[in-house]
Amino acid sequence: MLRYRRKLIIASLFALILNAHAQASAEQPDSQVSAVLKAHQYDLENQGRDFLLHEAEDSDFFLLGELHGDNEIPALLRVLWPEMWKLGYRHIAAEVSPWVAYQLDLVTAGQGEDIRALWTKQEATAVHAFADSKTSVLWGCDMEEEQPQFLIRALARLNPADSNLASMVALTGHGYQRKMAPDLLASAEQSTTTADEDVNDVSLRQNLFDTLRIERNRLNPQTKMIAQNEREQLMKDLFLKHYRRDPQTRSAKVLLRFGRNHLHRGYDARGISTLGNFISEFAISEGKKAFNVGAFGAGGKASLGGNTWNADERADELAFALLAEEAKYSATLFDLRPLRALLHQIPEQKRSALQANLIYWADSYDALICYRNVTPLSLQTPIQGINGRQ
Repeated sequence: MLRYRRKLIIASLFALILNAHAQASAEQPDSQVSAVLKAHQYDLENQGRDFLLHEAEDSDFFLLGELHGDNEIPALLRVLWPEMWKLGYRHIAAEVSPWVAYQLDLVTAGQGEDIRALWTKQEATAVHAFADSKTSVLWGCDMEEEQPQFLIRALARLNPADSNLASMVALTGHGYQRKMAPDLLASAEQSTTTADEDVNDVSLRQNLFDTLRIERNRLNPQTKMIAQNEREQLMKDLFLKHYRRDPQTRSAKVLLRFGRNHLHRGYDARGISTLGNFISEFAISEGKKAFNVGAFGAGGKASLGGNTWNADERADELAFALLAEEAKYSATLFDLRPLRALLHQIPEQKRSALQANLIYWADSYDALICYRNVTPLSLQTPIQGINGRQ
């Protein structure tokens, strides 16, 4: 019995030693991760700005994955774009329809429709300032998500005798709601429309049809992922239409500004191959380079379309919580590329939830910006530089 107890005690001690060793091994990568994050973070006000401009100079496609509805990204773009223009950037692929891009970019303020979009007229005017009055800087690379009634009205004006288009105008007379999409699409498919026009390099009629098909599929949970794939494919197709317009366009550098979920490398959490993934591979096929940076909020609020929401994303992603904890500045830029090799050395079956989430973001983005306090977009507030500097 005494011998058995001794063996049991020795076995227990041995197990404790092994467990302690395993815990130490698991903690070691996390301490290394912390050290890398400390060594590769920059104040966006100073070194971070220089970091981004260096990457912009070294790249042909600069992908900016934004939050939406905040003052911080417009402020960042206002600081970066004049310098990027000097580096050869001439166009911004935007998360708006081609029709809206044209209205924002080339139609005089007060003379067009009352546009509600992810871009403001003020932002579009700021980036157009370096081009001549007839040159399109903004590329619309999306469906018309907010106000498809404007596309309907524009097409109806071209085809005044088309009764189906007239009924679509009547149905959306007081505004558009997604539940209208099936009926609108049915009327559009019955339309005998012959007159059409290219707006911002893209057929007005085709963009309306694409919009209504995606909106119809969004209504049904069974077809929601189909809609997500269709929208991402549309973004890719529209980007190529703009990019391949003429040889001069292909020689220019392009900034892409979309919501963060659209500019991942690889497949995102939804299982979608995003526009960002396409651009990174397309750049290789063109003998060019792409760099992508995303942004997230660690506090504050954002506002868009009359809605205001909590912009603190730390609870959404374990990686965001860690980056926010490590961030030294009010706006901190983290270069994630040094993390990739370190994290992938950890066997998959031994990765913690945090490590797995860090791998996802380090593989998806070259860099991430942590904004400690996001402020809601105000159309009345002048777009300023970082930290309020003009």
